[in-house]
Amino acid sequence: MKLLRTVAVILTVYALIEIADCLAILLMHFGLIENLYPAMSFLEFDELLNQQPIMLFPVFLYFASLRLVSALGLFRQRMWAFWTTVLVCVTTILWVPFLMPITGFELLLDATILFLLLLARFGNQPILSAG
Repeated sequence: MKLLRTVAVILTVYALIEIADCLAILLMHFGLIENLYPAMSFLEFDELLNQQPIMLFPVFLYFASLRLVSALGLFRQRMWAFWTTVLVCVTTILWVPFLMPITGFELLLDATILFLLLLARFGNQPILSAG
């Protein structure tokens, strides 16, 4: 129970950071701020962030909304939140190579979230049942 709440708190903070990213993308699109992000591994993402940041807004919004919904569901101990968290963490891990170097920390964070989530869910269960 305590471990599940820890995962929910981490996801909430993570979602708030993603929401800040969404706001930054909007501010960049309207020319109110410059590109805040370092150079990415794939030049296409750099070009989008510099020329058309709004094109990446749905991606940032996807991660922010799923993390927030997952966190709220985990606070209420819902099974769908377990699977939503697995989905958003695995999706993030798959995106990491495209958004390096800024996603290096996200790889570690999402792997930790998945580990803690699985530990909270399956913690003391035996690997094989007797019989």
